[in-house]
Amino acid sequence: MRTKILIILIMFSIGHLSYAQTVSYTYKPFAAEGCSVTYSVARQDTTYYIIAIVESDRLNFMKESTMLVKNFDNEILELKGNLINTDSESTGIISGNIVIPVSSINSTAQFRICPEQFDFFQKGVSKIRLSTIPIEHERTFTKDKIGKKLYRFFMEQKNKYSDF
Repeated sequence: MRTKILIILIMFSIGHLSYAQTVSYTYKPFAAEGCSVTYSVARQDTTYYIIAIVESDRLNFMKESTMLVKNFDNEILELKGNLINTDSESTGIISGNIVIPVSSINSTAQFRICPEQFDFFQKGVSKIRLSTIPIEHERTFTKDKIGKKLYRFFMEQKNKYSDF
């Protein structure tokens, strides 16, 4: 029974992701640690979630993950989340007589957030840290790239249900 509920929740979340608005960035401090991270806001009943997808060659979310966010007023918000799904793809590039393997991992997690906590994002996001393995993903921004957009996505989700 638990497995069926989990599968339905995953399918519902993936369905929402396909129609949800997203904000993303690519971060490549070193070629081996480069990744692309996408964020969106989803609502299920009265609960809101920030959905994070990390596309990398080796980064995965843990079963129970943490998202630490710092805004430009140096306030810190900690969100707890759960792993939803991890997919991997493997291909090869032929160079002469050698096949070079290329792999990609997509790891998705959802972080529960209260509607009152979304005000935090209006001040912009200066730093974000995701608990991934084998290393933590951390990105510092000089100007806001995701905070105000996530707040706008929240307002659109909120209005979508209140205007029905």
